[in-house]
Amino acid sequence: MTSVNTIKRLACTTLGAIVAVLLIVGFGGIASAEPTPAPVVAAEQAAPVAVPVAACMAPGDSVQLRSAIAAVLGTTIGAIVGLPIFLFGAIPGAIIGGVVGFMVGSTWYALDAGQAPQGC
Repeated sequence: MTSVNTIKRLACTTLGAIVAVLLIVGFGGIASAEPTPAPVVAAEQAAPVAVPVAACMAPGDSVQLRSAIAAVLGTTIGAIVGLPIFLFGAIPGAIIGGVVGFMVGSTWYALDAGQAPQGC
C-alpha cells in the first residue's frame, strides 16, 4: 500500500513542478515581451524625444555570482522534486538541478554581458 501512496505523491509533485515552471515561464515571457503603451499626446503638444538609456551591468556582477545563485536554486528545487523518491531521489535531483542551474546562470550572464553597451 505504501508504494501506491509513494507513486501518487511522486505524480502530484512532478505535475505540480511542471505546472509551476510553465506558469513562471509563460507569465515571464508575456511580461517581458509586452511593449509599454505609447502615451496619447494632444495635437498641439510636441512629442518628447526619446533618449535611449544605456543599460550597464551592475558593479560586482559576475558570471560566478549568477552561476552560484542559479546553482543553489537548482539544487534546492532538484532536491525538493526528488524527495518523494525518498533520499535516493533527492541526491541525484539536487546534483542534476545544480548542474542545470549553473548552466542557466552562466548563460544568463553571457546574454546580459553581450547586450550591454561597450564602455560602461
